Amino acid sequence: MRYLVLGLVVLFLGSVLPASGDEISVIYDLRPEADIPREARGAGTKPDPDAKSGPQSNITFGIVTDLKDYGPLRSVMPQGIHAVTVRYYDGSFTDVQEVKRFLTSVLRSEKGSTTAYCPWAESLPVPAIEATIQFTSGAKGKLLLWRQGRLVYQDPGLKWWFGYGW
Repeated sequence: MRYLVLGLVVLFLGSVLPASGDEISVIYDLRPEADIPREARGAGTKPDPDAKSGPQSNITFGIVTDLKDYGPLRSVMPQGIHAVTVRYYDGSFTDVQEVKRFLTSVLRSEKGSTTAYCPWAESLPVPAIEATIQFTSGAKGKLLLWRQGRLVYQDPGLKWWFGYGW
């Protein structure tokens, strides 16, 4: 019986793993995923208890729990940005200096709206910039920016924020 089980395990693993001469394809891609992060999609909402959804529907309804407009992005960030680490930027920027100018304008802007829920319905492409914001306190936040005037920010407390109009 022991040899039968061992034989089945070897047979199974042999069919899953590549043979020693076969090449394993490794793909290197720096780009973040398109659209807002999956874990941010339901941020700021709770399920609607009166929603009539069933197994035939893939639509879910949520109720926004905080409708407040918090103003520009800077109003929801801790004070004192120590450094910004850009993990990715796309080809719409000519060089790193242009990325720096764009990021600075967004982070210092006194215009715009920031909400605790996603206020737009359209899906977004791959972000133009993905960056980590390090604050003087040592805490870090994550920032995704799109050229279409949208941003998603995860603060050091792991809360998601959505901004536009800067």
